[in-house]
Amino acid sequence: MKAKNNALKIVCLIALLSLPLAISQALAADMASLVNTAGMQRMLSQRVTKDYLFLGSQIRAGKATRQLKGSVALMVNNHEVLKKEVTDSRVQDLLKEIDPLMEKMVKITKSPYVKFNGATMLELSGTLLELNQAVVKELEGKQAEKAVEAVNVAGRQRMLSQRIAMFYAAHQAGFKSDSTVAEMKQAVEEFEAAHARLEKNSLNSDKINRELKGVENLWKTIRHYFTESSEAGFPVTIFVTTDDIMKRMNTITLLYVKAYWASKKQ
Repeated sequence: MKAKNNALKIVCLIALLSLPLAISQALAADMASLVNTAGMQRMLSQRVTKDYLFLGSQIRAGKATRQLKGSVALMVNNHEVLKKEVTDSRVQDLLKEIDPLMEKMVKITKSPYVKFNGATMLELSGTLLELNQAVVKELEGKQAEKAVEAVNVAGRQRMLSQRIAMFYAAHQAGFKSDSTVAEMKQAVEEFEAAHARLEKNSLNSDKINRELKGVENLWKTIRHYFTESSEAGFPVTIFVTTDDIMKRMNTITLLYVKAYWASKKQ
């Protein structure tokens, strides 16, 4: 009964994120699903920090609180899945490095917002991103197929949508350093370059192309807030739109996972 209750809690928290993911340990045995799960960890480290900073600025506080709790729960669950399912020693070493950093991030989210902790969260998000990216690269390298590569690229777009929003939230919260602005612009450039790359992917179905077009249309509505020097902006619009982009990119990522499964059956 306890196991069933715990499973139900995870499902509910995933639903709070509005992500059609429900990654199970059975699915995680598949390499594409492992890449997807590890790729989600990149995104979640940025999403948790973004929500914490938006919460600190009292921007969409209710939604930010719900997302923060759901994102933390999913991040912890995914980490446990990876530790259980991946036997590669290099990946296991990376996951051990992630352990204390993730624990620190989770601990901060359980306390009221403090600006000093906001700075710590930004640092943690960068370090966790690097480590989780290393995990993805290790897993992708185990099976270098087009579908697995597409899962990585599309999954990284989820992360970049949240990373861009995170830096915008940091700016709103008073973190206005030149390095923060430079990192946001770099994330924008990487997002646009990867989108163009995905548009040309030979695995694209009509559905994938429609979803990519939807991402492009959403991106056009907020792009100027990140690429122009104006201080003007609409935080709520950015909060909502970057989440919508992330959800569409999640759908695309899962479509590439399905393409991987289909290729294995041929």
